[in-house]
Amino acid sequence: MAEYQTHDYDVLVIGAGGAGLRAAIEASAAGVRVGVITKSLLGKAHTVMAEGGIAAALSNVDERDNWRVHFADTMRGGQYINNWRMAEIHAKEAPARVRELEAWGALFDRTSDGRILQRNF
Repeated sequence: MAEYQTHDYDVLVIGAGGAGLRAAIEASAAGVRVGVITKSLLGKAHTVMAEGGIAAALSNVDERDNWRVHFADTMRGGQYINNWRMAEIHAKEAPARVRELEAWGALFDRTSDGRILQRNF
């Protein structure tokens, strides 16, 4: 019979993409024992492979870009049937979340002067 290792965790996160790792960080910050299971190499999950970018108004390319512009774009993209409260929270908080990711070591394409590269949608 095969031998198995057992581990004891308070929280078990399935998936090591951006959302899974963010959940693991938050759970760990709450002081619980966290395990992460991934079917691929750590750091090679879909988030980094998708290359779709992150929607956040950082004002790195156009100084007029701000959370209000992001919010309006999100609502228009959702044909105004989005939950506007959630879209507003996302638009306001997205820049801080991107800075968190950067502080944790996430890699982003850069402008020639070192800022996170953004593109218009």
